[in-house]
Amino acid sequence: MEFTLLVFLGLLVVALVRVFSLWFLSIAYNFRRGTGATPTDRVSVIVPAYNEEKSIASSIESLLSQDYGDYEVVVVDDGSTDRTLEISKKYEGPNVKVVHQENRGKAEALNAGIRSSSGTVILTVDADTRLNRGALTALARRFASDPRLGALSGNVKVDRPKGLLQRLQEVEYTTGIALSRKGQSVLATVMIVPGPIAAFRKEAVERVSYFSPHTFAEDFDMTLAILRERYRVEYEDRAIAYTIAPKGVEDLLKQRRRWYRGMMQVLAKHEDMFFRKRYGVAGLYGIPYMWYDTIAPIINLFLALFAVLAGYVTGDWAPVLYGLAGYWAIQTFVAISAIAFDTERKPWQVIVSPLLIFYSTFLDGIRAAAFMEEVLSLGMKWEKPAR
Repeated sequence: MEFTLLVFLGLLVVALVRVFSLWFLSIAYNFRRGTGATPTDRVSVIVPAYNEEKSIASSIESLLSQDYGDYEVVVVDDGSTDRTLEISKKYEGPNVKVVHQENRGKAEALNAGIRSSSGTVILTVDADTRLNRGALTALARRFASDPRLGALSGNVKVDRPKGLLQRLQEVEYTTGIALSRKGQSVLATVMIVPGPIAAFRKEAVERVSYFSPHTFAEDFDMTLAILRERYRVEYEDRAIAYTIAPKGVEDLLKQRRRWYRGMMQVLAKHEDMFFRKRYGVAGLYGIPYMWYDTIAPIINLFLALFAVLAGYVTGDWAPVLYGLAGYWAIQTFVAISAIAFDTERKPWQVIVSPLLIFYSTFLDGIRAAAFMEEVLSLGMKWEKPAR
């Protein structure tokens, strides 16, 4: 009886240590931000696009309205079958170049854009994404401040969220994804520089031989490749990307299956970094953290299972209920504090945040299914959400 309760409490402590460690680091991030040096780099913005006729115009227009002086936009049409190429060509001019290729996938589209670029800093932006006006300046200042900075993640937000599902994703981006990147940034080891707004020093991209097309998570793969070369990888919350999020459960399932399976593929590819001192913080902390993230749904499942077993076997449900209630309260507190420190605070996010525990449980189910699919090597295609 005591063993069951001890296992439950042990798993609960592991989960809480993970939450609090990231929370403390993220708080530190908010107190150490600087404006950075005066930027001098030319920035090349690469926009890979496949069948994005509904969003490509607003994406390009947001890029053309940037307050940064020296930059270009390279749109790469990856064999679209709709009007994406036609719409993109309307914007061609001194600062916009349009490249067309047969459909070869996002990684190869990014590589084609980078090879066609003239900047020393590369910014990749998804074709369904808009940037805030000061994004390029905020990113370029950071690169000017640190020659060892190889990559920089921007701050991803849901573009005009509607309905509960999109609002939950918006809160997740702020309280989970952004909080993790803030914490990792303090250690100069952000583990995923995301596709919607990912900035790279061009020499670092060339050094690791460009994007690889062999996983579902080319952004994670590129980040780890740059970390292998001992570059610093950080986060800039003032560079904001507003991206279109899945509206329905089916599209969310498709997106997250690709994310989670891609993450496992990349971790397997870079398994030699695990607990290797030569890769610095990335090897000793970052990679183990990401491996933990892949099995976290299983741990959460066992946490729930042992909670029920502990209550059933001992007949005393009070410690179990207090433990779960305390965990929920702490998660909610962390979420609200993350919202409070965010650059774009919205009152409704605080109201929605207590529901994150149910949303996270749903995502854990998707993660567990994706884990089993990857272990069994089941086939999966790159699937786009409906627009």
